[in-house]
Amino acid sequence: MKELKITIEEVLQGSDIKTAIAGGGTPDYPFLIYAEVAEGARRNLAFLQVVQEDFSLIGAVGHTIEFLKADTPITASESTEAQVIAGMSAQTKSISSVELAVPKVIWSAVELSDILREDYPNVEWVRLCLRDMGKSVMETLDALVYTALSGCSTVTATCTNLDYDAITDGLAAMENNNWVADPANPPFLIMAPDSAKLIMRDTDFERTERYTTYEISRMVQGELGNFAGCRVLKSPHLDGKKYAFIVFPPNGPYGPVVVNAWKRRLTVKDEYETTKAYTYINVSMRAKPAVIQAKGVCRIEISNTP
Repeated sequence: MKELKITIEEVLQGSDIKTAIAGGGTPDYPFLIYAEVAEGARRNLAFLQVVQEDFSLIGAVGHTIEFLKADTPITASESTEAQVIAGMSAQTKSISSVELAVPKVIWSAVELSDILREDYPNVEWVRLCLRDMGKSVMETLDALVYTALSGCSTVTATCTNLDYDAITDGLAAMENNNWVADPANPPFLIMAPDSAKLIMRDTDFERTERYTTYEISRMVQGELGNFAGCRVLKSPHLDGKKYAFIVFPPNGPYGPVVVNAWKRRLTVKDEYETTKAYTYINVSMRAKPAVIQAKGVCRIEISNTP
């Protein structure tokens, strides 16, 4: 029996399936297509687990939001009685801001012909495409979080291979900037799968199966366990890249570190083209992440790229 191969393209037509059969042309035997299409795997969204979602721009004028930061803390002084009587000088609190603009649209679109849906009604083409398009735009947003993190160079650490010492070096560099990890709400550690497999073999790695009830209640999607005082996440997007990241949680005591600003939530629109007998489906959103507090991110550079 000939092997049946189906190529899913941006424009799906009834003839696509028939001509996809090995050798092309019309098959000389009856065949039945199973109702479920094997979609395969898509990337997990590890980077989106560390952001603070902000919806302030939805329904507001413009597409830019300013996040205020208090850059320098107020200091205290020691004075004699005479100096106090002479007067204490007031300090100025320094405030700056990070501007986050959301000018672009993240989108994905397909076209489904009427003939395709009529000839193969047992395949749920619309659901298949919607699910895949939704995943594709979210993967793009997840990659934008990586781009924002990789541009952080305020707090850095270096290592040959990612291990316990490299991570504690990164945490120490953050502590030197007064960002001290809270054991009750530890920072995230995002790494490539090849680095994660080595970390998970370490005897100091605590798997999620050993989590307490409290730790289970605060778990995020894709969390592997705890290592060197960090909650471990891995992302295939880091495969072949030279970085790992320590990121303080968005609900920590110092406020949000990475913010994802939404101008428009994920929306789905469809349009039927009568003269061409196909349905155009568009999945889109307007959102953009940015690092608000760079000292809450440690970029670890790995010389032996995982």
